[in-house]
Amino acid sequence: MAGLSSSISSFGRCSHAVVRALPESLCQHALRREKGREVDFARAEREYQLLVGVLKTKLGLQVLELPADESLPDCVFVEDVAVVCEETALLTRPGAPSRRKEKTDISRITGDDTCS
Repeated sequence: MAGLSSSISSFGRCSHAVVRALPESLCQHALRREKGREVDFARAEREYQLLVGVLKTKLGLQVLELPADESLPDCVFVEDVAVVCEETALLTRPGAPSRRKEKTDISRITGDDTCS
């Protein structure tokens, strides 16, 4: 395990984080494993604000905040669409057709305009 921590620290440092505001459509239309459980929007919003605060103040990251998109209930989960390491962005193709437009929005901030 000692070797693992040294290789992680040499991997690089994060300078930016991408987040996306919660759409109100998250409560009723987001994809989830447990059907019937409704999202508590007020709680989710508090958790989102806490996350952004930690990223900015405790981790010192420049946070790129994208606006919510009501037509994309799951858009808050930006990590499902892109993984970025240093100068390389890996954009995924979400399996759910309802999530595919998310890739277009993320590609604009990663600089990859070839996504469709």
